[in-house]
Amino acid sequence: MIKTYVKGSRFERDLIHFLNYKGFAVARIPSSGGFLSPIDVIAIKKGLTIAIECKAWDKLPKLDKKQLTHFREWVNKAGAIGFVAWKKPGNIWLFLRLEDAEDNRYQEDNWLPMENVLNALDFR
Repeated sequence: MIKTYVKGSRFERDLIHFLNYKGFAVARIPSSGGFLSPIDVIAIKKGLTIAIECKAWDKLPKLDKKQLTHFREWVNKAGAIGFVAWKKPGNIWLFLRLEDAEDNRYQEDNWLPMENVLNALDFR
């Protein structure tokens, strides 16, 4: 369990450093998974808010219904865009839109490379 926590928190820290480099104001939420804060990372740039639930799993991650419900409520309150971020083996970072997770579209071809997501959100 501790090994999994360390792996996940390392991914979260790597992600916030990268997003900061890309010009986002970022924060890691250490109480993630809780009722009030069901996200791991928040990134803000020029009024755009991104909420991210991070998973550093060897296999394709899938959120349970309760976690998805809390994630959606938080995103709606914040006016944010929600993503599940997956660091899969080989240090490959992929993103799944919250809407795809809610519709149970976890197939690997629905996951987007992080650069594609950031390029789509880059409005300078």
